[in-house]
Amino acid sequence: MARLRHVCFRSFGGIFFGYDSGYIGGVQGMGYFIKMISGPDATELLSWQSSLIVSILSAGTFCGSLIAGDLADYFGRRFTIILGSAVFIVGVVLQTASAGLALLVVGRTVAGLGVGFVSAIIILYMS
Repeated sequence: MARLRHVCFRSFGGIFFGYDSGYIGGVQGMGYFIKMISGPDATELLSWQSSLIVSILSAGTFCGSLIAGDLADYFGRRFTIILGSAVFIVGVVLQTASAGLALLVVGRTVAGLGVGFVSAIIILYMS
């Protein structure tokens, strides 16, 4: 049972990044989402909006992975992974609550921080 728990715990890094990458593509094709971001007459997102929405997660991931090492040294690896998971959840809640581009970008950045925490520390935790 303990092994199963550790295997599940270790898989969070890949799950978060894959989950986020998988759903954002579908969301960007939704008519409601396009109208919410680009306006009521829009039929597709502008290229800068689409690239901002997709790439800002990677910027957050980069910053999160830089911070994660120091957090793991101070708080421990397991707690940093749990903290990263909580930060990711906050980012997802912000994205879900967004009614415009600004809050969506903030939510994706926060979610990226969580993904960065988890992705950087999972490797250390497994070793």
